[in-house]
Amino acid sequence: MDKRIKIAVCGNQGPVSCNDIIINCLNTLDGIEVDNSQTLENPDIIYWVSPRGPSIKKYFLFWIKKNPLIINHWIGTDVIDEIERKQQQEIRRIRYFFIDLLYWFKTKRGGLIHLVSAPWLVDELSKLQIQATYVPITSIDVDILGMVDSHVIKDIDFFSYVPFNRFSFYGGDKIVKLATRWHQYQFLIICPDLTEIPADFIEKMPKNILFSPRVERKKMPGFYQRSKFFIRYTKHDGLSVSVLEALYFNLEVLWTYDFPHTHKIENLKKLSDSIPSLVENWQPNLRGHEFVMENYSMEKWRANYIEILQRKIKLKLKN
Repeated sequence: MDKRIKIAVCGNQGPVSCNDIIINCLNTLDGIEVDNSQTLENPDIIYWVSPRGPSIKKYFLFWIKKNPLIINHWIGTDVIDEIERKQQQEIRRIRYFFIDLLYWFKTKRGGLIHLVSAPWLVDELSKLQIQATYVPITSIDVDILGMVDSHVIKDIDFFSYVPFNRFSFYGGDKIVKLATRWHQYQFLIICPDLTEIPADFIEKMPKNILFSPRVERKKMPGFYQRSKFFIRYTKHDGLSVSVLEALYFNLEVLWTYDFPHTHKIENLKKLSDSIPSLVENWQPNLRGHEFVMENYSMEKWRANYIEILQRKIKLKLKN
């Protein structure tokens, strides 16, 4: 690259933000200047993480010109939201017509590309006439996560990450049912969108569930190290960073999706009936650790992203 490319990383700013992970990856690339100020001042590239790009009203010129290049990275729930929007009654869809037209125009000129965090999202978006490339968002890096310590006492049987405001969507109600039936096992649920768990909520819960508000990212490895199983019981999902991290830390993973070295959740009854057997036969998931190290390391991410970035930037710099 002949000049430093200014990339503005924006979008998903929730408590479980992928932005920090992407910024850390981009900062390791030569010729890149990362801006996460959200001001969008003269960027070469706008990297937008869920939902679809910067405000058209505020940044109209960005949408009618080829430059800057906009990269939309879909992470999961934003895809299901888009599917539901497309299914709305025609009279409600009219107001989106202009937006869809701008997206189409920007894409046609080569100024908008779509990335997705899971391979099945490619198929889901293709049904909406959105062509996307699979590039998972990953944090699998020993320098960031630290070494796996096999000597840590496993005092948490089942660990999960459940936003409080979407408790049912992320299976929090089902995990509560598991804990209610299997009171001899210890459950931990982290609610990343809260700074404090409501006392009246905790009073209604089984005593063998520990609820925690948002945890600093640097402290998360400690919870993985103490856990045997990670539960990801979602109605719809991308390739969750938490699943990859759980595998990195040798956890057995229970997930509603079919993924290597995890247990697929068929339904609540089957999962609940299998709990004693799962705990009794638990072993460190060494194969899961090896799998994510080989296939989902940050080095893999950098290689994939550089290929996409260089191809697009070369086209862009000619103009």
